[in-house]
Amino acid sequence: MKLEIGATVSLMNDYKEVVMGKLTSVESDSYDDVKLEDGVVTYWSKKKNMYVPVRDKHTDSIFFEIKTELGLEYASENELF
Repeated sequence: MKLEIGATVSLMNDYKEVVMGKLTSVESDSYDDVKLEDGVVTYWSKKKNMYVPVRDKHTDSIFFEIKTELGLEYASENELF
């Protein structure tokens, strides 16, 4: 699945219910400035002075904010379907 801000996604909430919502942002515990470009999460590299793809070892620090009817949910990429 190619992720885009504004796309409708499905996820399983804490109560094991499938909920749908709108992808509103991408966040990271490891990087200050991340964004979604053509389905790829990128971060601002001060060294290269440009956005570059997130390294594999940091993919577990990436999460997405999803706005649902019940409020905001947060999920990693592998939790979305």
